[in-house]
Amino acid sequence: MPAAISSISFYDVVLWIHITAVVTAFGALFAYPVFLAVNAKAPIAQRASFHRLQIAFSKRITGPVIGVVLLAGVYLASDAHLWSKAWVAVGFVLLLVIAGLGATVLRRGEERLAEASEASDEAGYAAALSTVRSWTLVTIALIVIAIFFMAAKPFA
Repeated sequence: MPAAISSISFYDVVLWIHITAVVTAFGALFAYPVFLAVNAKAPIAQRASFHRLQIAFSKRITGPVIGVVLLAGVYLASDAHLWSKAWVAVGFVLLLVIAGLGATVLRRGEERLAEASEASDEAGYAAALSTVRSWTLVTIALIVIAIFFMAAKPFA
């Protein structure tokens, strides 16, 4: 076995899984502001499909993969004895907040967008879109803050 491969530890593999899970769970969210803006210009009857796709992605990909992020993170923090580090606590709390926002505020907003589209309710759609845009930006900001804490490890 090549020396480079034999020097890879289980911790390294779990770290790779953790990072890959973060990209998988949250990567698409960074494109949502553009997707929402483009979708909002389509005829209202055609907008629901995108929102149903958002909901399905959240339920089938984001939600379960957040569990992988959490489990891998718990292993990493436990194995390296990092639970006393502020950056670990911040990352853990932000993950829970982000997951909560996705499962509640964002999901309900996406459901309202789909329903308003299907009902051809432009006013209802505009109101729901404003809310979803705002919470999407808040969620993205929280993800960026969590990534900063994980990468820079301030207060280490």
